[in-house]
Amino acid sequence: MEAPIYAVLPPRAASASVARELVVCACNDWGHDCFIDDLSLVVTELVANAVRHAGTEMEVRLINLEDGIRLEVQDGSTRPLRPRPSTLVDEGGRGLMLVDALASRYGVEGDADGKRVWVEMLDHPVLAAT
Repeated sequence: MEAPIYAVLPPRAASASVARELVVCACNDWGHDCFIDDLSLVVTELVANAVRHAGTEMEVRLINLEDGIRLEVQDGSTRPLRPRPSTLVDEGGRGLMLVDALASRYGVEGDADGKRVWVEMLDHPVLAAT
């Protein structure tokens, strides 16, 4: 299994472009080209959230899975990740809705030092448990 690809990024808007470059490299290196567009959008949203709401350094990590890619964005804020309602005229507030729509699955793991938002893009659909 390949080593994860990661970078520690400052809490600046420009970090999103670095994170997108990581996504393109990982997808190309691991033969998951089909995820480039969706994962680029997802990483942009997660990095923007970390910049806007955490304001701390963040680590962006990509892990090659047998059947897809896992993206993790870890920041130094313990503040919970919460989707917020938005209206048609709001400029923001839709990031987590996009993540939910594009990802096979996602979640948040918190600890005393911050939180890690993870997203998996899989080659096959995830069936909901009944």
